[in-house]
Amino acid sequence: MTIAANPLRPPPGAPRPYHFPPFSRHRLANGLTVWLVPVEGATLASVHLLADAGAAAEDEGQGGVAALTAQLLVTGTKRLDAAAFAEATERLGIEMSSESSWDSSRAAFQALPDQLEPGLALLAEMLREPRFDPGEFERLRAERLTDILQARSEPGRLADECFIAHLYDADTPYHRPSAGLPETVEALSVADVQAHHASHYAPGLAHLIVAGAFDAELVLRAAERELGTWNGSGPGHRAITPRPAGGRRVVIVDRPGSVQSELRIGRIGIDRFDPRYFPAIVETTLLGGMFWARLPRRLREELGYTYSIRCGFDPRRAAGPFSTSTAVQTEVTAPAIAETLALLEAAPQAPPEDDELDQARTYQVGVFPLRFETTFGIAAAIEPGSATARRSRRSTGSRPSRPPLRSSTRASCWCWRSAMHRPSAQTSRPWGSGR
Repeated sequence: MTIAANPLRPPPGAPRPYHFPPFSRHRLANGLTVWLVPVEGATLASVHLLADAGAAAEDEGQGGVAALTAQLLVTGTKRLDAAAFAEATERLGIEMSSESSWDSSRAAFQALPDQLEPGLALLAEMLREPRFDPGEFERLRAERLTDILQARSEPGRLADECFIAHLYDADTPYHRPSAGLPETVEALSVADVQAHHASHYAPGLAHLIVAGAFDAELVLRAAERELGTWNGSGPGHRAITPRPAGGRRVVIVDRPGSVQSELRIGRIGIDRFDPRYFPAIVETTLLGGMFWARLPRRLREELGYTYSIRCGFDPRRAAGPFSTSTAVQTEVTAPAIAETLALLEAAPQAPPEDDELDQARTYQVGVFPLRFETTFGIAAAIEPGSATARRSRRSTGSRPSRPPLRSSTRASCWCWRSAMHRPSAQTSRPWGSGR
């Protein structure tokens, strides 16, 4: 058998035009906002209920209550215990999920169009009449505590926790994991979960999003029937003003015998509404967001210090962290930190070259539609207040297309570099075998 390579492989073509599906917004009398996103050619519908009940809404000393509340929602209702609730979802051919982040909590399922109404009824029952069984609470709390303690035995997760703990001051909620700390989770009770649910799961603070194959009138009637009498009010999202823990510092977590060091270098970044959002995406792509970017090219290809190094933002309603992360062999910990800092500190000195800027923009424009390949991804993109949705709607009317990634210029990226890469703001978090 003969195998021949084709030396005349055609170059990649220009990205095809992409338009986000048109959507409409409706508001029920109780304040619940309903977003409908019909998707041509879809065979399923994704239903998301977004509540303003994320970790940022937690009371002081109750870290982890948002995550536990979200987990407990799918363990039954007042009418259905955990087994009966699981059987109900199986009969409908759906899987109900619920999770929380810093900014919100999300309950979701996917269904065929003919199971959309009963699925929505079950979702509404779960939200309005949760069971919060004490036995299920104890089980999930124990699992959460085990996971938190296990994280501290894993170098990467421990480095992440140490990074944010020393990046933000103690009065900024972002200084600890959104799932809580051992001492806060251990102190939680069923009453705390019930209080969090009562305060933050309310129609005026919630959004129902339906994307895919559905009849709009049928969905609106079902939403009114199942959720129109839902009542209650809450304090809304707590404003967070991130404050740094201090100036430039080096924090070492020593574990003798480790063959690798986990490194975290960064500073407080941007929020989801920052006008530099899209230039920042392009900038982090060319700096450390892809295999050919500056950081991996230097530390992996030229020096052989690491297999992978990346940098990026975690934008939230308030400014989340900007971080550079990698794992290196213990003996090159110090030179790897020096090389990484040198590249970060050199960034403000000049705007990016035209070719690397074009590569970064082309990559981001190309992968942008991939996140919307499924109805679940489309529903997730409708999250109210997200920078992508907000700016896309502003630039294209009611049909978000590719956001202004392509319009990011050398000047806009350079201005962002100047703001983000001041050496005095860098923070390094090595984890491994100390010297």
